[in-house]
Amino acid sequence: MATASYRDREQWLAERKTGLGGSDAAVVLGVSPFKTARQLWREKTSDDPEPELNTPPILRGRYLEPVAAELYSQETGRQIRRQPLRRHAEHAFMLGNVDRQILAVGDTPSTGALEIKCPGLKVFAKVKAHGLLDYMTVQLMHYLAVLGYSWGSFALFNAENWSLIHFDLEADPGLIGQLIEREQEFWTKYVVPRVEPPAETEKATDIPQVEGEMTLVEGAEWRAAATDLREAHALRETAEELEDAAKERLQAMMHRDELHAAEVPGLVRMHYKWMAGNTKWKETAQAIARAAQLNVDEFVVKGAGHTRFTPYYLSGETED
Repeated sequence: MATASYRDREQWLAERKTGLGGSDAAVVLGVSPFKTARQLWREKTSDDPEPELNTPPILRGRYLEPVAAELYSQETGRQIRRQPLRRHAEHAFMLGNVDRQILAVGDTPSTGALEIKCPGLKVFAKVKAHGLLDYMTVQLMHYLAVLGYSWGSFALFNAENWSLIHFDLEADPGLIGQLIEREQEFWTKYVVPRVEPPAETEKATDIPQVEGEMTLVEGAEWRAAATDLREAHALRETAEELEDAAKERLQAMMHRDELHAAEVPGLVRMHYKWMAGNTKWKETAQAIARAAQLNVDEFVVKGAGHTRFTPYYLSGETED
């Protein structure tokens, strides 16, 4: 396998233009949220050097990657090391620029690939709850195809809550076969002859779902129970709104009739009271006004006051 040192960034950027990497694989399979196949094609066929992108998310990932790698090693007990860019032994256009190699030592039975992402809190929380996103799974499977490893690990680190999660994946022969076929078609049919690809890319199927802490459940029984819960919740919200409106109406009627206690036989017993506001800080406000040479009379502060309305619901039976 041809290699390019990760220490020589210019050589690494030049090497990337000569093949398809892990993030490129997600584009070819139509599951990348960041780039279209035509955008990727323009990058690979351009005669200009690949630009060095320094967006905030890219810089965040670049500087936090060593921290995430160290945390991964500490939490898993696995030994890892840097690895240069590699090429597939048979399909030279397939490149593997994996973040770390997991060494087959101790309790780790075989060599694996480690991919690291350092996303913001929103993406981190989504992956933690629901599992790896399709483009992440495809990226790791691409590296396993290039390196010939039987397994790999995908780690995500978020610095805001200083938390790291990881997912171990075994190589999926079906997806890897689809990857090789689709990447070979894209490279030989469009990139090499410089023929622009179609505007729409067929999305890959049968990407294995890697679950997070929250499992997505399907089926008629689950849906029926969840629907009942949603409807009950909606009814409760409606009932609370109706109850608040009825309370306000009864409170207004008691205020109108100057009643402090009343009972509708068999339905509800009510108590109504006006609570005066707090005026103890009036003198402080006036002192501030005098110091600022303002009109003290404008600072006669009174508490707003409030009402207390307390209903007691009766059983529905009147007393003899």
